[in-house]
Amino acid sequence: MLTWTIVGVFIVFYNNTLLNTPYLSIGPSKIYKLNVQLLIWSFISALGGLIAGSFLVYTNSKVFRKKSFIYALITTLYSYVILFIFLMSAYLTIRSYSALGENANLKSVLTLALSMAQNIYPFVQFILWGGITLLTLFMLQMNDKFGPGILKKFLLGQYYHPKKEDRVFMFLDMKSSTTIAERIGNEKYFNLLSNLFSDLTDTILNNEGEIYQYVGDEIVISWPTKSAIKNANCINCYFDIKNKLIELSSYYQSKYQTIPSFKAGLHCGIVMAGEVGVIKKDIIYSGDVLNTTSRIQAKCNEFKTDLLISQHILQRFESKDLTSFKTEKIGSIALRGKKEEIIINSIAYLS
Repeated sequence: MLTWTIVGVFIVFYNNTLLNTPYLSIGPSKIYKLNVQLLIWSFISALGGLIAGSFLVYTNSKVFRKKSFIYALITTLYSYVILFIFLMSAYLTIRSYSALGENANLKSVLTLALSMAQNIYPFVQFILWGGITLLTLFMLQMNDKFGPGILKKFLLGQYYHPKKEDRVFMFLDMKSSTTIAERIGNEKYFNLLSNLFSDLTDTILNNEGEIYQYVGDEIVISWPTKSAIKNANCINCYFDIKNKLIELSSYYQSKYQTIPSFKAGLHCGIVMAGEVGVIKKDIIYSGDVLNTTSRIQAKCNEFKTDLLISQHILQRFESKDLTSFKTEKIGSIALRGKKEEIIINSIAYLS
């Protein structure tokens, strides 16, 4: 909404500059008043940004994420044409009324508005705002491609030079995936993963998680440590995912003849974050933390539990933050090439 308003104000000053440029043969307009145009375009642009922005953000998160880009493009263009006709009609009506002043009546306003609608101005605006709308859609799609917040970091070059970050990682792995894949076949198994990743996205985002990678049937989720600790987001994320899959169990049972479930490992520490690649750039994290998190998750089968969390994370919480959970030290793992061992805990909601 703010961006569209800025564009609208820029158009007003641009048009005003053209009308007052001596070497152009346009000349000042009797009906083009800068203060009136600023008021009109600020209102129209803000209204358009509010309506179109709400539509694009909502539909992108609820509909377009599960559809192809061409579907999103065609749907957006169709909706844009309808919205443009409505807003341009409102603009031309207001402008005609302002230009006619005391002589304004319904017939004269409509006549002047139709006259202005037949010149090149509405066409130019249609192309301009159509481009802005499609650019908005493209940025939303790119934001989904990189993950919320990552595109902004890319554009600002925050990871051009590697830097240290204190982060929490969760390795979320589907249980019995090999058995399921063999039973339902590769194509159906792929569709299962696609459905799962789509259905779990909002749950992860609601707990402020960032989807770092999809690795086969595994989702790697990450948080800045402060975000992970706040409201126990990193722990609640797993249990919210578990509850989400219980809600959807009948759907998955009927469509894929299986009820998917996940096991997970949680760990935290300092990692290096930075851009890699030339043709295909990406932001990656590197360090022992990721390897250790993966090994913690792999211990779930051994300890017959679905969620394991390192002592390193539990030490970051205040006791009041864990009052809803029951934790139990159940073992440890040795770090490769180091004498230090990581204590791991099972964690569950208190009944």
